[in-house]
Amino acid sequence: MRLKRASIFFIMSVVIGSCYYDSFEALHPLDGYVNPCDTTLQSTYSSSIKWVISYNCLSCHNSSYAGGNVSLETYDQVKYYCVNGKLPNSILRNSGYNPMPPAQALANCQLQRIQQWINNNYPQ
Repeated sequence: MRLKRASIFFIMSVVIGSCYYDSFEALHPLDGYVNPCDTTLQSTYSSSIKWVISYNCLSCHNSSYAGGNVSLETYDQVKYYCVNGKLPNSILRNSGYNPMPPAQALANCQLQRIQQWINNNYPQ
């Protein structure tokens, strides 16, 4: 019985370990990938904000599955949730708001990029 448990543990360790990647690009291989933390990019929706949203939010906040009744597929939708304060407060993990993304906070550079976009009056 002990050998069976050890075998199962070993197999599960190999399977789980083989799924590990250490870079964002390896996890999200897309042609035209944009690194939203690239400081040479402008803080506009089309050049960086949509990439932050795409990689961190759209799996749960899209038209097919709008988690919390929130869809973030378009510029207008993202702007709406920024203007009403729901998006910035959620990604900053402020009390009274659901922390988003729930598993792990956005990188500081992504938070700064979104804040710059908001401060610049939401350029497309």
